[in-house]
Formats: sequence, C-alpha cells, structure tokens
Amino acid sequence: MTLFCSDIDGTLLNPERTLSDRTVAAIRSTIDAGHTFVLCSSRMPASMRILEGLYDGNGTPMIAYNGGLVLRDDGAVALDVPIPKDEARELYAKCVQLHLHISAYVADDWYAWADDYWTRREANNTAVQPSRLSVHEYFTEQALIGGSPHKLMCMGEADLINRLSDVVASMKGLVSYRSKDTYLEIASIGCSKGDGVKSVAQTLDVPLSDVVFFGDNYNDLPAFKVVGTSVAVANGRPEVLAAATHTTARHHDDGVAQFLESWVLR
Repeated sequence: MTLFCSDIDGTLLNPERTLSDRTVAAIRSTIDAGHTFVLCSSRMPASMRILEGLYDGNGTPMIAYNGGLVLRDDGAVALDVPIPKDEARELYAKCVQLHLHISAYVADDWYAWADDYWTRREANNTAVQPSRLSVHEYFTEQALIGGSPHKLMCMGEADLINRLSDVVASMKGLVSYRSKDTYLEIASIGCSKGDGVKSVAQTLDVPLSDVVFFGDNYNDLPAFKVVGTSVAVANGRPEVLAAATHTTARHHDDGVAQFLESWVLR
C-alpha cells in the first residue's frame, strides 16, 4: 500500500476552491486500488471533512493545523501540539492593541474576532462557520475553554501583519507562516507537516519510503524531507519545486489528479 498525503490550498483545489470532478475520480480510483489518501493542511478538521466527503474519504486519518493536530481513522487524537496558553494570550493582547483581527482555532472550534469582512472571507474559503463565542470571550470570560489553540490566524492590513510578525519572531516557542501579505498563521514551533506525516505512517504501519506527499508552499517542505516521494505542483514556490522529487501540473489544471492517474495505471 502507498500512503498519499496532500496539502489542500494551492495544491489540490480548483479555481472554485473545491475538488474538481477529475480530482475526485482520481482519488477514488487510488483508494479502490488499495492505497490510502490523507489530507494535510493548516485547516481545521471540520473544513477538511467537507472535502473528504466529496470522495467518500471520511474515516481516514487527518493531519490538521500543519501537524498541530493529527487524528486517527477512528477520530482519536494521535498527535496534539497546541500553542502554549501564555504565548496565545500575549498575541491576543497585541492584536487588540493593534486593532488587528485574530481568530483562535481549537480542534473543531473557531473563535472569530467579529462578524466582519475577514471572518466572512475565511468562512467562504473554508465552508465552515465560526463558534457562537467570539475570540474575546475565548480569551477572557471563558479562560481558554476547551484548551489552548492549535492555530492563531491574524488577518488585516499588510503593515499591521508586518508588526505582528516581528512580535512572533521574538517568541521562541512559536512559528508563523504568511500565506499572503494580509494573513499570518501562527502555531507551536513543535509541530510540522513532517511530524504529522510520520505519525500517520506509523499508525498505518507504512514505511516513509512508501509515502507520497503533494505540496506547493514553504510549510510543505518538512513533509518533503521525510517521505520517499515528494511532488510539487507547477504553481509551487521555487524552493518547493527545487526540493521535490517530481513535479506535476498546476493545481488549477488538476496536477494531483494527473499524477494519481499515471501512478494507478503503472
């Protein structure tokens, strides 16, 4: 059995931010051939399950929050690496000072700043709605109910994101990832997609040499380093393209599907 793991945004989705019919068919054919297909993303589990449902993939392991939360096929937690509470509170306070939108993600709960432009945009991108409680209630009245966040997402004007990025860089226990000028994703420095892939491979008893990983961006590089086959989509960052053992077509041209089709035929 080969274990296929794929990033989502920038790698797997079509221009409508979902899975194309071709991609769905290719994943199903791969699963029918006896292989396993696992999603690996910075997204929360609820958003990933929506995509899994398109190819009847519910009930497989999942690597959420860039490896900050790994779930087994039965939904049990295999790996849990949240942001320390003190650091999370410090960043929340800094965002309040800057008037910068911050959302906290804890397992399947999303605590948003307000019903504003950024929340609505993220809900449209992920097809998930935020919790009834706001991020302000999560950090104050609820005292981090449900545990520390697996991810903090800060969204706003680029200059404010720059200022917050400098703060995060000074905090040794955190790592940040800037998917665009107006977005900053923050996680524990102890988590990575590489560790997430290792956890799933161990759970399924699959050698890392039999793992294929699809990606496009910097946060996919830790996974590239541990798997036997790394595949970059053509729209990937230059560093990702250089690190990959194989390249395939752009995400909007069903690059992952093209690779899977040729693999299953072989």
